[in-house]
Amino acid sequence: MSQHYEVLARKYRPHNFQELVGQTHTIRTLVNALDNNNLHHGFLFTGTRGVGKTTIARIFAKSVNCEEGVSSTPCGKCPTCLEIDKGQSVDLIELDAASNTGVDHMREILENAQYTPTKNLYKIYLIDEVHMLSKSSFNALLKTLEEPPAHIKFLLATTDPKKLPITVLSRCLQFNLNKLSHEEILNHLKFIMDEEKLKFDESALSKIAEFGNGSMRDALSLLDQSISYGNGSVKEEDLKEMLGLVNHDEIINLAKLVNARDAEQILSFVKNLAHKGENLANALKDLTSIFHQISLAQIIQDKKQIDSDIASLASSFSAQDLQLYYQIAINGQKDMSLSPSEQIGLEMTLLRMIAFHPDYKEVEKKNLKPSPTENSKDKDSSIPKESQDSPPTKKTPKADTNQLNIKSQEEWEDIIKTFDFNGAAKMLVKNTVFKSLEDQTLVLTLSSDFLNLLTPKTEDSIRNGLHKEYPTVDLIFEPGETNGHSLSQKESDEREQKRKETESQFLSDDGLKELQEVFNSKVDLKSIKSVKESDNV
Repeated sequence: MSQHYEVLARKYRPHNFQELVGQTHTIRTLVNALDNNNLHHGFLFTGTRGVGKTTIARIFAKSVNCEEGVSSTPCGKCPTCLEIDKGQSVDLIELDAASNTGVDHMREILENAQYTPTKNLYKIYLIDEVHMLSKSSFNALLKTLEEPPAHIKFLLATTDPKKLPITVLSRCLQFNLNKLSHEEILNHLKFIMDEEKLKFDESALSKIAEFGNGSMRDALSLLDQSISYGNGSVKEEDLKEMLGLVNHDEIINLAKLVNARDAEQILSFVKNLAHKGENLANALKDLTSIFHQISLAQIIQDKKQIDSDIASLASSFSAQDLQLYYQIAINGQKDMSLSPSEQIGLEMTLLRMIAFHPDYKEVEKKNLKPSPTENSKDKDSSIPKESQDSPPTKKTPKADTNQLNIKSQEEWEDIIKTFDFNGAAKMLVKNTVFKSLEDQTLVLTLSSDFLNLLTPKTEDSIRNGLHKEYPTVDLIFEPGETNGHSLSQKESDEREQKRKETESQFLSDDGLKELQEVFNSKVDLKSIKSVKESDNV
């Protein structure tokens, strides 16, 4: 009969505090308390899955019940230590609160708490996922937790401490276990692979550590799967096939295509990825990571620490573009699950990076069909022949010579009111403040709160509206603070002032005051509206 296989997470579970990975602050506190025999009756360990909550609790149980005495270094050889390691100790009562939420079960356990341990110094109650206990179970636990017998220790573990009653939290020493770092997980994975005498690619282990996301148990489970898939070895190619990961070089090429704003090539690229069955959600995640690495490369002075591909991209990307792409990529990951398919979600995210780029209007103009020449021809053809052949009216040369001449915000507001803008263009222009006008170049300050409205289409709409009266004027938007000087803010202030006046007039009415006294009532201020507002309802 073949020997029973033991999964790595159990085989390499730490048996003492020295073998634990990370959690230095927690270990230091517990070691000092154990060595000085200064032990509290209740301990609460919190943190995400797989960071060592239950493991620390079991090591603590061995430390206090080791037959060689209470210390931070249990022998691991005595019957008590071996029984705890095997989960066979009668004085270590482990309770899974997720499956034992009832008050009756809790009362039964606590009734036995008054009795002394069977063979050890302490009777230890280890309650995992303690936040799953019912309210009545917590109430049953509180009294014993507050005044426990001298031979009782409570070790509580949870992934969601916010769900615990404050009365429980106040009766325990709380230890918040941090997520393990990428380096801590990677080094432990390499240690295990060396111990198992298995071949591996460090880049593959690094990717496994990344997917562990701070959880050692998750990383070890994935390592187990990778070893089985690779028939005793962990290689980067096998890992990518197993997880459906996109090759690093392909993600680098995708970043280049985004920077070049080549929409056709991007769509073709995504189509090929989908055809090969790649995980497109992971592809977007990897692209986001690439943007982050490029940003760091632009700051780090020592280029030896930077991958050559990343260093090359760092010189071609602007810092502003990277911030834009990164933000869109982050939001795209959130929207991926809402998309009709992963392919559509990825395509729309990448196209959004191009569409929201400040220079996209230039690309858009190049791709417009028909061309401007053709458009003008079409317009000419729609004009009656008599009009085309007739000499230009006096109005035409006047429009050509019209010059915009304003020097203040008030004059700019007068201009705004003369134009019939719609939708986003109207909202955008109302939130601008006049900055300067030189050589028919109009510079407007736009509040940062409305930069999302500044699309190429909206900007062209405003520019075309101005050109009807001022054909030579150029338009530039600069982000900045408007400090409440925009037309939109002034209109808002006027409305607020009118509302307050309406409210004041209404509340000062003698008839209303009498009604309030008779019925002992108050006026709902939100219901007070002007006649104009009421007509619009």
